[in-house]
Amino acid sequence: MEKRRMRLGKILKRDFPMKVGAVVIAIIIWFALSITMFPTVFMTIKDVPVTISLEGTTAEAQGLAITEFNEDTKVEVSISGMRYEIGSFTEDDLKATVDMSGVTQAGTYDLNINVTSSAASCSVTKITPSTVRVKVDYIKQVTIPLQVRATSVSAEDGYSLGDAVVTPETITVRGPEKLVDSLGYAVFAVDQKKKLSETYTTSDGKLYLYSNDNSLIDDSSFELDYDPISVTFPVYFMKTLKFSFDYQGAPDNFDTDILKYKLSQDSIDVMTANESVLNQDVLHLGYINLSDINLEKSFTFDVNLDSGVSSPSGIRTVTVTFDPTGFVSKQFTIPESNIKMINVPANRTAELSTKAISEVTIYGPADVMETLTADDLIAEFDMQSTVLENGTYTRNVRIYAPQVDTVWCYGNYEIMFTVSERSDPTAAQTVTTTTTTAR
Repeated sequence: MEKRRMRLGKILKRDFPMKVGAVVIAIIIWFALSITMFPTVFMTIKDVPVTISLEGTTAEAQGLAITEFNEDTKVEVSISGMRYEIGSFTEDDLKATVDMSGVTQAGTYDLNINVTSSAASCSVTKITPSTVRVKVDYIKQVTIPLQVRATSVSAEDGYSLGDAVVTPETITVRGPEKLVDSLGYAVFAVDQKKKLSETYTTSDGKLYLYSNDNSLIDDSSFELDYDPISVTFPVYFMKTLKFSFDYQGAPDNFDTDILKYKLSQDSIDVMTANESVLNQDVLHLGYINLSDINLEKSFTFDVNLDSGVSSPSGIRTVTVTFDPTGFVSKQFTIPESNIKMINVPANRTAELSTKAISEVTIYGPADVMETLTADDLIAEFDMQSTVLENGTYTRNVRIYAPQVDTVWCYGNYEIMFTVSERSDPTAAQTVTTTTTTAR
């Protein structure tokens, strides 16, 4: 057996180069015969990608655009051709495109797929699938407002969360005309759960599109154009301020505590980023002139907040009403002797023309008014704060009861007087009267 193996090895090694050459020649002869005798081959190539374009088509000229097409579409192509041209073809040697020539208006189409190659002898015998669904539409661009939704963001106790501020305020949407026309607004949803004690800004959220009837719209058919979105949640200090007002024109001796009043709102909740508001307890509404109070009239003030301060309560005005219980009014005539002009300049004289002031209405507690007389009342004009040249003037006087601190004068009353230059400035200041008719 061993001798046989040795003989076989010698036979194989004998003339080995010639044998290899014979094999190579045989292959060449086979290839040549194949090309000569069987020049055409048939092949099936899979996974040829399909492309689509409107360039140069009627659809493009009419302003149409492709709105739906599966860009991952691939086809299986059966071809035939000369072996030397297509024998090594792969999917990269074929080009599959969608035939858009018949598209002239908006709509959904099942369009043919065309396949071409650079080989002159290549013929396409079958395409699977042979059609593809395409939707075209007119394209429209609009700008819609951007809102914020953050249901899980709140403020810590003692603070208030202001309205979220979103940047940018609008976004641009481009897409099919009919779908674009249904758009109403966009929402940037912040789904974070936070309790804040200071202003917070975030860009972590998701954008949604909504119709005019508040229905969620799939945004896959749109192109969105907007700057990076950020949302700021302002956090404010909270404080409750009590309303207050003051009386104007009240005599120094008048006891304002006798006036019982009621405010339509006792206080207001305010919020501000300014921490100094924490040191404030009262919001001053303004002044009520004592001479305007007749216990039937009400007084309405506008609520004016400082810059940077706002209120979630919606209070815009406060009305003050007085309780008339226990008060009465009575009319008096103030005699000349009780009409006083004080602080007359040393170089001037003031000659009073008014003899008496009649029909002066005085309010006060009923028991006090029973004993009040005209002699208790003074009508006073102070010239200290007024610079008057020579001439005759009519001016309002202040009427009060120096010895009674619970009555006040309602309304305005005038006196007439004449100012002239004093011939002797060193003489004592006096007020003279004439016998003109009382006013």
